[in-house]
Amino acid sequence: MDSMDPILLNNLRMLNPFGENEFIENGSIVIVDGHIETISQSPPLDFEGQVIDMHGKTVLPGMINAHTHLYSTLALGMPPPKNTPTSFVEILQEIWWKLDLGLDQASAKASFEAGLMDCIINGVTTVIDHHASPNYVDGSLDLLVNTAEKFGINIGICFETSDRNGLDNFRDELNENIRALKKYSQHPKVLPLLGLHASFTLSDESLQNISTEMKDHPEWGIHIHVAEDLADEKDAQARGYSSVINRLDHFGLLSNRSLIVHGVFITRQDRHLLLQRGCKLIHNPSSNANNRVGILETEIIDSLHAGLGTDGKQNNMLAEVNEGILIRAAKACEPVNYLELLFKNNPAIASKMFGKDFGHICQETQADLVFYDYQPRTAIHAENFMSHILYGLNKPCDVMSAGVFRVRDSKLIDMDAGQILDTAQTQSQRVWKAMQKL
Repeated sequence: MDSMDPILLNNLRMLNPFGENEFIENGSIVIVDGHIETISQSPPLDFEGQVIDMHGKTVLPGMINAHTHLYSTLALGMPPPKNTPTSFVEILQEIWWKLDLGLDQASAKASFEAGLMDCIINGVTTVIDHHASPNYVDGSLDLLVNTAEKFGINIGICFETSDRNGLDNFRDELNENIRALKKYSQHPKVLPLLGLHASFTLSDESLQNISTEMKDHPEWGIHIHVAEDLADEKDAQARGYSSVINRLDHFGLLSNRSLIVHGVFITRQDRHLLLQRGCKLIHNPSSNANNRVGILETEIIDSLHAGLGTDGKQNNMLAEVNEGILIRAAKACEPVNYLELLFKNNPAIASKMFGKDFGHICQETQADLVFYDYQPRTAIHAENFMSHILYGLNKPCDVMSAGVFRVRDSKLIDMDAGQILDTAQTQSQRVWKAMQKL
């Protein structure tokens, strides 16, 4: 159970990128009821509660992954596909659509547990997930919520609705989304959305069915891959639409509650429409590079204030930042301030979507904090601390969410890491065997 006793964290180097008081060399944080009550350069004299000396550790806000796929956790080290993919669509067909078909309740649970454990030990305290397990639909999002609660993680949930496994499966997936939207719409730590795989895997009839379900619920939003590959755009055009964005707008699916993921091939006209509708674009640089689909234009990233996700590629957001920088540098593209995406845009998007403030170290925000036992080899101060975040910090030693330590001295609290990993290894073998039969 989360402790409700006030906590005073002393002797901290505070790094709060793009927030107020970005750098405090020796500060204190008071936490009450899971939220930050005060930040100061000296501890309060009349504090009553638990006092913890952090011994000069460096603290960052808990990080947010704005788009990922926890169902892909067990893919690490899996055998190569029987047929070598030669296009993006074939990558989906030969790898990821076989992986999600291989998942059942036991392996989905193992994926959630091992994936979320990797998130929390890397300082990610909020995860917006896009789930798929066509042979385990009913109740899968409840399982994800329950697992996230055990780790103290804020969780965005949806089920990847698609036509690719037949009409009955489409209906089951849509119903799972709707059930979760109704159940969790008021939950303070859960963001339910209506998941769609991509435009090219959904017919006009299916999009109309989704639109009809959402018509009387302006508070609902979609979470969808858009124009990740040119094949998605060509499909929309073949159906009579100018673009994927135009198609989604035709069915009334774009709003300020919509998460639009990738967008590598969206046009300037698409961008203007997304701005008009208030949609949130999520950029996933390492996944785009790995799939060789292209690089999202800097102008689109900047103008839409894009968030940062990993698309299931990894759970380390600082690594995603560094890789994003290197990918653009290797292609001589205009640079993107990836730290801004992570520490400014992601908190803005998540706070708006979840309906609460978090992602910064400031008063009244949720106390999601990540601590590093960092001994810098050069001076660190207000003018250069961003470089230390990029090139100096390694794995955190402590992680707190909602004012409760989830990781302490590099050890997971109240969860058996060894058992989680053992189960993941066992379940991964089952999934890989199931994939080989498809």
